[in-house]
Amino acid sequence: MYLILNIRALKSNPKFKTITVVSKEFNLPQHVLRFWESKFVQLSPLKLSGNHRYYRKADIELIRYIKSLLYDDCISIKGVQKIFGNQKINKLIKNTNPLLLKGSSSQRPKIEDIPDLKDNKKIKEFCREITKELQEIKNLLKK
Repeated sequence: MYLILNIRALKSNPKFKTITVVSKEFNLPQHVLRFWESKFVQLSPLKLSGNHRYYRKADIELIRYIKSLLYDDCISIKGVQKIFGNQKINKLIKNTNPLLLKGSSSQRPKIEDIPDLKDNKKIKEFCREITKELQEIKNLLKK
């Protein structure tokens, strides 16, 4: 009875979200979130009876970082694992790593943002910025 009350309290607590809610929020299938749990030791939601997962705010922020790195920055799972290393979840969220900062991928210019593709100066500048970012990622992975 006590455990059932605790589960009900967690479901109604806005600090915790179920896997269903999180998967809809990030537009990811639930099995992807479960897979990420097996690949990233830092991602470990609270599990209660019946293995019901309850994600904390820190877990949700980490999912946001992982999704950004995998989908926006096109880094492989192994690459993200190397970036994360053995850091704890709280350190990752507060990390000064530019790859993990909020909005890091949205600040980068996109090819469709270049108004005139015939303008070689803009294309060269765009390519230099991408090359610089790739070099930064390479240096991070070497550490």
